[in-house]
Amino acid sequence: MLGRETTLYLVLLASTLLALALGLTIVFQAYRGYRRNDSTRMLYLAVGLGFVTIAPFGLSLGFALLTPFVPNATGLRVSVLPLLRRLLEITGLGLILYSLYSPRLGGSV
Repeated sequence: MLGRETTLYLVLLASTLLALALGLTIVFQAYRGYRRNDSTRMLYLAVGLGFVTIAPFGLSLGFALLTPFVPNATGLRVSVLPLLRRLLEITGLGLILYSLYSPRLGGSV
């Protein structure tokens, strides 16, 4: 029988992988929309969604793989990682807003 911590970890891992798979699917569909319609708006939307959904996971994975080799990595994990994740999310949301509201971009979303 699995312990409580192991069960919680597996649930967290499964939900993270599900969120990543859904994010990849959405970004892929937005990119297909860009390719099909040659719409710059869809390209900005796809990149923005990638920054919001995929990039933070990749950053966390990179930190998890590299921090064992960095001495005193707890400070990085506690302060720098959340800040970088937020900056990626803000960048992605800014790109999404730009794709929706910029009058310079042609086409429709």
